[in-house]
Amino acid sequence: MTRAAWFASLTAAFALASCVIERRPEKRDVNHYLADARDLASVRRVMVMPFAEEPGVVAECSRIRDAYIAELQKLRRFELVPLPESAAEVAQLQASLRHGRVSTESIVELCNRYRVDAVLAGSITTYRAYTPPSLGMRTQLVSIHSGSVIWAVDAIYDSNDRSMQSDLRHYYKHVQTHNGNLHGWEFDTISPTLFCTYVAHRFVGTWSEEASD
Repeated sequence: MTRAAWFASLTAAFALASCVIERRPEKRDVNHYLADARDLASVRRVMVMPFAEEPGVVAECSRIRDAYIAELQKLRRFELVPLPESAAEVAQLQASLRHGRVSTESIVELCNRYRVDAVLAGSITTYRAYTPPSLGMRTQLVSIHSGSVIWAVDAIYDSNDRSMQSDLRHYYKHVQTHNGNLHGWEFDTISPTLFCTYVAHRFVGTWSEEASD
């Protein structure tokens, strides 16, 4: 083998090795907006609407919303009032939020009926339940008092993405309670419920991190 051929094969070997080396567990930034603390101070009672699917998406919205509510409860910051799917205001509110505006009529009705300070709406932008799972969401918290969005998160968690795998390993190592399963962090990519919990934790974490600064 010539020196040039030997060098080329060695370079290829190193390139191949670098492709299979896992990234070290590292928490990934989440695209979000959180209003000034003064705008958040009056939010004590939150209505959680049924989550909706974006056009062309089929998702287990109830499972995803349940995971989100469970993570919100851990903040011990709000009194949560899940709005039933049968409520008359659901369709009108979801339609108005998709168009980037809030239905004042529906908001006032909710305020009078449930005495809430804010409404949390969520839409599923992408969903794949089983390996390799993927979940994208867009959530926003709208203040009843000002009519403006005071907290918004928009992100996609696709388990094919190496940065997400690194983030999931960080979550498994630092957050998750281990149950002794033999799959380690990869079990979260096998169980749809655990994967939804992981994504919900990252979304809700954007509030707890900044609100505590």
